Amino acid sequence: MVRQLFKSVFLSVLMALSQILQVLFNGLAFMGWGSLVQRMVITAITTLLGLIALDRASFLAWQRLSWIEPWGEAWLRLDLGFAPEIWLAVIGVTLGTLVIAISIAAQNIPKITELYMQDWFSLFYMWFLIGGGCHAVVVKAIAETQVVQQPSSLALNVYVLLPAAVLMAVPYVFYVLRSIQPTTVIEKICRRHLQRLLRLVSRSAHPSFHQVPVREACHRELLESLNQLENLLEYLAFKEPKLQIIQKLSQLLQAFIQLKPKIDPHFFEGSEAIRTDVSFQTMMDRFPMQQQRNIFYEQKVFRLLGNAYAQLLEEASFDLAALCGAEVRRVGAVAIALRDQWVIDLVVVRFNTMLRFALKHGVNNNEARNLYSLIFHYRGFIEDLIHQEERQKARECFFYLRRYGNEAYALGKLSPALYFIVDVFAAEMRSLLMLVHAQGWPLGTQQQLLVELLKIDSPPQSDPLSTELKQLNSGVRTLQISLALFYLDVDLPNFAKQIAEDLLDDFRVLGAPLFQETLQGIYENLQNAQPLFWEDTDRGNENLYYTTHAQHIGSFKALLMDATHPSNTHDGL
Repeated sequence: MVRQLFKSVFLSVLMALSQILQVLFNGLAFMGWGSLVQRMVITAITTLLGLIALDRASFLAWQRLSWIEPWGEAWLRLDLGFAPEIWLAVIGVTLGTLVIAISIAAQNIPKITELYMQDWFSLFYMWFLIGGGCHAVVVKAIAETQVVQQPSSLALNVYVLLPAAVLMAVPYVFYVLRSIQPTTVIEKICRRHLQRLLRLVSRSAHPSFHQVPVREACHRELLESLNQLENLLEYLAFKEPKLQIIQKLSQLLQAFIQLKPKIDPHFFEGSEAIRTDVSFQTMMDRFPMQQQRNIFYEQKVFRLLGNAYAQLLEEASFDLAALCGAEVRRVGAVAIALRDQWVIDLVVVRFNTMLRFALKHGVNNNEARNLYSLIFHYRGFIEDLIHQEERQKARECFFYLRRYGNEAYALGKLSPALYFIVDVFAAEMRSLLMLVHAQGWPLGTQQQLLVELLKIDSPPQSDPLSTELKQLNSGVRTLQISLALFYLDVDLPNFAKQIAEDLLDDFRVLGAPLFQETLQGIYENLQNAQPLFWEDTDRGNENLYYTTHAQHIGSFKALLMDATHPSNTHDGL
């Protein structure tokens, strides 16, 4: 009985100790365990103990190998004066090469020295060189004093450690040269960052987040590595590493969103590291909201992607700017699949913010290319919402498309290239209306969305004699009429009639002759349009104005005549 009691108490104490050690270990890990000083201490002690063990093993092996005993006297007479100098030469050449290489790399890659000094393999190799050199000095001193006869140590240093150091020097230099390449540095930063994220979900880590210093250290580590990626994106000039950073930021955010339900809620409590981060300095008033919704990490990454997008617009990097929109959409798809409403809201805000950046850039440079690509990804995000039955959020985004389409229409007077963007907005809204019909949304909701599409531009309000009137909004009208043909094909004549009635606004402004000429041009374009355009764009060569329902043009003409009053419009149609 006493033995059983003692055993149970012993096991309980052991379990308690293990739990304490786990909490302590995770606390040290999140508080920076593994930093430069600590890693140097660990590698120095480990290397020293390894060399001592190796020396002891060589001594025991020397005693057991009787056939090697006659060589002992010859080895003791060997002059060891060259060994420390060779060790010093190896250390000097290796360190000199690395200092030059890393100094050059540091001009383009921020904090590369810090990354290099935290590399385990580099620290072990440096301490191995230092330890081997010290071992040679000690062996030489012992041989000269002849206090102890130690031929095994002499043989170990001259025939094992020194050749190993020389042979590893060249591969090590190549290893470091490879490790300071931008793509390798980015991969290393992201790999460590992902390891930190995975560490957040371990059960042993959860009790650590109750401690403010541990939580703050963890926040600081995550934010600093994200800031480092942003610095690399700003410093580097080549496309490949920039592409890698944008993709990695998106992948890290997707991983965090998937891990988020398993993370202890205390992790999301505020800390000084978040408050003092550069991305949140202008958002202090929103800090309580971020803490309540647990979205500080998502907000941080989205800010970085938004900054990258604005920078790439100024650099005229169209493909990389388009990649930002694509990655935001991928993050949105993960958030939609997990029903994370707060992150979905952030994705919507980010898309709208990027549209604002692109509109400003388009007006200043008369450039529509960035908007053309971004609207495509925004539409893809809304399609994901529709497929996952996020109807309210999809309707909200549909409204934003119409709003920014109207802004592009108004800004067209300053930048004519934006008139085409109005057509792009209308084309994407048309595609979404066709999708919601295929998904079986209520007709009332579909009609509300159709009203938004019909608001995307306004009737011409310029001088009636202007030659620009004919082309001012014919692209949007072409797309609206093609949607009316779709509604006639799916037996929704009331929707087609609503579009026909909206066309009458143009009739009242343009007058019968010009209105009839414009409509005739639209009908001909729809009848002759091909699925593929004869030029290539960032989105391929798909023809925005193509319709598969051109056979209903006659029916639409009749519908338009019925929608007009015979006394003032029949002659014009």
